[in-house]
Amino acid sequence: MGPVMCDPRSLIEGLNPQQEEAVKYYGQALLIGAGAGSGKTRVLTRRIAWLLAHGFWASSILAITFTNKAAAEMRERLVTLVGPEAEHMWISTFHSACVRILRRDGKEIGLKSGFSIYDTADSERLVKLIAADLNIDTKRYTPRMLLGKISDCKNALVSWKDQLKKANCDYTPGQRGYQVSAGDVDELVAVVYAEYQHRLALANAVDFDDLIMRTVELLQTCPQVSEYYRHRFRYIFVDEYQDTNHAQYVLVRELSGIDSDEQPDPQARGAGRVGPSWITVVGDSDQSIYAFRGADIRNIQDFEQDFPNAKTIMLEQNYRSTQTILDAANAVIAKNENRKPKKLWTALGQGDKIVGYAADNAQQEAGWIANEIARIHTEEDVAYRDIAIMYRANAQSRSLEEAMINANLPYQLVGGTKFYERREVKDAIAYLQAIVNPADNVNVRRILNVPKRGLGARAEGLVAGYADAHGLTFFESIEHMDQIEGMTGRTTKPLGAFRDLMHELADFAKEHDSKPSEVVAEVLDKSGLLEELQRSEDPQDASRVDNLSQLQSVAAEFEQNTPDATLAGFLETTALVADSDQLPGEGEDSGKVTMMTLHTAKGLEYPYVFLTGMEQGTFPHQRAMEDTSELSEERRLAYVGITRAKRRLYVTRAAVRAQWGQANDMMPSQFLDEIPDELIDWKRREAGVERMRASWGDDDEFGGWDDDDDFGSTSFGGSMYGSSTYGSSSYGSGSRGSHPTYGSSHGSHSSYGSGRSSYGSGSRRFSGGSHSGSSSYGSYGSSRSSYGSGKPSGKSGKVTTRRAKPKDLTKSAPASSLDGNNGLSISDFQIGDRITHDHYGLGKVIETQDKGANSVITVDFGTDGVKRLLLRVAPIEKL
Repeated sequence: MGPVMCDPRSLIEGLNPQQEEAVKYYGQALLIGAGAGSGKTRVLTRRIAWLLAHGFWASSILAITFTNKAAAEMRERLVTLVGPEAEHMWISTFHSACVRILRRDGKEIGLKSGFSIYDTADSERLVKLIAADLNIDTKRYTPRMLLGKISDCKNALVSWKDQLKKANCDYTPGQRGYQVSAGDVDELVAVVYAEYQHRLALANAVDFDDLIMRTVELLQTCPQVSEYYRHRFRYIFVDEYQDTNHAQYVLVRELSGIDSDEQPDPQARGAGRVGPSWITVVGDSDQSIYAFRGADIRNIQDFEQDFPNAKTIMLEQNYRSTQTILDAANAVIAKNENRKPKKLWTALGQGDKIVGYAADNAQQEAGWIANEIARIHTEEDVAYRDIAIMYRANAQSRSLEEAMINANLPYQLVGGTKFYERREVKDAIAYLQAIVNPADNVNVRRILNVPKRGLGARAEGLVAGYADAHGLTFFESIEHMDQIEGMTGRTTKPLGAFRDLMHELADFAKEHDSKPSEVVAEVLDKSGLLEELQRSEDPQDASRVDNLSQLQSVAAEFEQNTPDATLAGFLETTALVADSDQLPGEGEDSGKVTMMTLHTAKGLEYPYVFLTGMEQGTFPHQRAMEDTSELSEERRLAYVGITRAKRRLYVTRAAVRAQWGQANDMMPSQFLDEIPDELIDWKRREAGVERMRASWGDDDEFGGWDDDDDFGSTSFGGSMYGSSTYGSSSYGSGSRGSHPTYGSSHGSHSSYGSGRSSYGSGSRRFSGGSHSGSSSYGSYGSSRSSYGSGKPSGKSGKVTTRRAKPKDLTKSAPASSLDGNNGLSISDFQIGDRITHDHYGLGKVIETQDKGANSVITVDFGTDGVKRLLLRVAPIEKL
């Protein structure tokens, strides 16, 4: 295609000086250091349009993003700027671009074009099958852990052969009867990795990490292929460059040809130009938060060293948030060392102060948040879609969800069980995968007895054994079932019916390949998946039917939006969906509050944001306490969270939080200390328990109560940490409370654990997620009057009546799990020791972790599963 002409002047209208400089820059390598909310997508799309307006060809442009949503947004903006010519560019995610390259040229490295793409569930299933064949204890070495280690290898471009060599292991893929050395994790990972890749190859399948790694392999081993793409993509743009891992970094270098011998011709333009491609990367080192996925911050930090004659342009004007929010973000991130100085500013004005709240426990924190959401929705007319609740870890969502439900507030949870991971949807897609690629053993084995057709573990074992012995795929083995020893008529009949069904579905799919929705409908009908769910009396199965209906709708939508739609193409799009792609689009009103982890929130923005769990050990995470690089990453995550807010930011914390079934005192997050105090309006600066502790050091006064602190006056009634004023909120139910602050008028009954609590000291004192006895964390008296009958005096908020000594108070308080200690020491326990537990019975110790007072042992209780126990409070005895 030839060059596109559009008016260059229109492309720089409304840009600030730094944005304009970035758009117009003419040179080999450019890093746009784009701070949060600084208009990076606008700059990136206008830079591409600027090149087109100056005679560069659309077909010579490759633009890479991290999510399908970002790619779609970029494409839409470019269509607006340059018209339909935008369709001739490659605008896609890393993974989608690699799929296109591998579909076209993967045969050069042994990949047939119809390969399957395994998601995490498929990969874990394959590792589980391998572990069973190699007699690996999957309770000690879980498939998820093994897969994580394999993923680390692939992100670092370490092949299975390299890993075997590193582990000094002589395993041959496909080998039977191999014994892995007990306790040698390196050898175990190397063997599973080698076998995993072997079976992926047999199944003509790849996993997500393979999409990058195998594309790099293709470009490095096939000169004619790398030459084709280097001459095609003369201008490469990479968004969110700070999130790239080593494999993606090498992929970009390979595509650009920066390491080749070709010399650049500065005069030449368009597809005929020789030499390395021009590369523009956009990113913010302060938002590099995916180290746990292998992202390497050095990629962006060392850009100027990695690419000759590179230029950096910093974008610091923020168009999203108020100056108060930016001042807080700047103050927190400034504590990180070895970063390029950058200070975000805005012309939007100072804005509201940050609102802070310190709760007694997680339930009260969640209750206050729910009530505040109800209040701003009613009093300030804030739409639910404009509100987001963010947390460091998924586990924190439980109490938040309970509070939202109790307050009758609509919400959506992002990052829970995703649509394509639901069992019935996975089953339907497994049928489709098996039709497109019969060599896909994992998916064929998944549907062998789904719905039930009398083909259990014995039948599957016979077929798998024959396949292994004769070097066949699982389905090829079914085709030879008459030759399999041990087969009975009772097995061959349903097995033959399954084989015939798959042939019929494959024939139908070939005839209707351009109509994936019709293939989905045929599969749901002929397989019996739909009929089984429709006949079920389980109310949950009705929603599963709806999910299958939705799958067919998604396929129909894909057909309408894709001119050359195919069944394989549809399966590809379902495989490459990311967490953030589930979110409603801009301008689309979900009518719900959004709840998500901070990692998922990256790239999003909301007028009102609640940052929860701001405590040491929660956020920053416990792992970061003694590791400076991890703490730097946590601080960047805090920076990301703060800068998601456009209009008002809330920060909340809990004085006590349950971890591993144990109630722990939590110190305020150091990130709160790093935010200038004048920026925060504390609705409650200290939790009740903290004030009480402080008061114990003062013989004369109880101390610390605020006049208008309704929480303080109610949270000590009954169980100190169990009850809360936040039950059914009068805002949530539609009526208005009479009190303008957040007092008891907003909740008519307690719903946060005044009965049974999961953190008490009953018979199930400790186990991950178990429920315990009737006590909450412990009560400090039946009401506030236990500490004296006086009333707050004046504005000082002090109680002037003398109080009882602390030792007298604690004598009368029920035992709290905070203080529990059974006298056991971690040094007394070794892997293999037998113990007995009051609730779970006999168990075997499979792991010990020496953490001083918080030491943990992991125990296999057989049918009750594997449990992690906090040693000092676990009701156990060593045998």
